[in-house]
Amino acid sequence: MQMPGPWIVLFGAIVVEVCATILLKRSNGMSQPLFAVLAVTCYLLAIWLFSLVQRVLPMGIVYALWSGLGMVLVTIAAWLLWNETIHPWGLLGMALIALGAIILQGTSPIAEKDRAHSVTSTHEKDSSEAAP
Repeated sequence: MQMPGPWIVLFGAIVVEVCATILLKRSNGMSQPLFAVLAVTCYLLAIWLFSLVQRVLPMGIVYALWSGLGMVLVTIAAWLLWNETIHPWGLLGMALIALGAIILQGTSPIAEKDRAHSVTSTHEKDSSEAAP
């Protein structure tokens, strides 16, 4: 199976895990069978996607993004869906986590290869345009 861009799959895994967490809350301690089954199904799908991404991206970066962005998205979902409060210091913490995720993604070996490939492709294109 050809995997689309690993960053897209990772983001998908994070979103599915956030959905699973929301469904788990809706299951009311697993007392609502439909929400409980959906939550478990989403967790299994998220873990499967997470495992695919670990084939090509460094585990430390993948896990940091998974946990950090997942926490931010779950906190936002809880605020939107259940009117849970977010303390201003919590907002600052989430902003720092998001910034850290951006920095991690931008400095990963995969991102560096993409930048190097982009520079090489640009130079090859410039060279081919300059040739008579």
